[in-house]
Amino acid sequence: MDTRASLYESPVIIADREAWEALNLKDAGTIEVEIGFGSGEYLLRRARQFPDRVFIGIEKKSGLIKEVAKKVAIHNLTNIRLLDWCARDAFTYLFPACSVSRVYALFPDPWPKKRHSKYRLFSTQYLRLLNNRLITGCEALIVTDSEEYCNWMLKQLPGTGFEVEHSTIPPQFNTKFERKWLDQEFSTFFKILLKKTEHIEV
Repeated sequence: MDTRASLYESPVIIADREAWEALNLKDAGTIEVEIGFGSGEYLLRRARQFPDRVFIGIEKKSGLIKEVAKKVAIHNLTNIRLLDWCARDAFTYLFPACSVSRVYALFPDPWPKKRHSKYRLFSTQYLRLLNNRLITGCEALIVTDSEEYCNWMLKQLPGTGFEVEHSTIPPQFNTKFERKWLDQEFSTFFKILLKKTEHIEV
């Protein structure tokens, strides 16, 4: 029977736990994780800028994963791996405590309808898990176009071990979603920067 891994030809794509464990990242040094990398623009730029770091991109859309894997090959980037996992499961089952140096999520799905709010990623429970996986003193960056989603996330933060900085920012990431909002005349986005100051056990 075919495994999920057999659906992909690129060694950059990690589709099962066996392939993940084969990476052996214990001594990898600085590890950065992008949740929902989309078309991969920011992930690829960071990997080119910091060739000594390991970059893990998490995405659930197979078409996007395959397209970004092609871009990784074209640019000959050896420090990127793409996870075909949901972010909750990836942080629960793959990353050990205090192993990640930086996490970012640019324009995550805000699930704006009230009945869908349970699908929002950055709940208190998930933020505590994220805290556990980050190295103390390191940061998570979340940028959204939705003020309502930003305010919801801020309400989730007490008791998660993070020092919080939030502000409005101009366009600066040049991703597909940012360009989409610019085309719709959005000029201000909402930034939440989380610095781990206290370790949370989960």
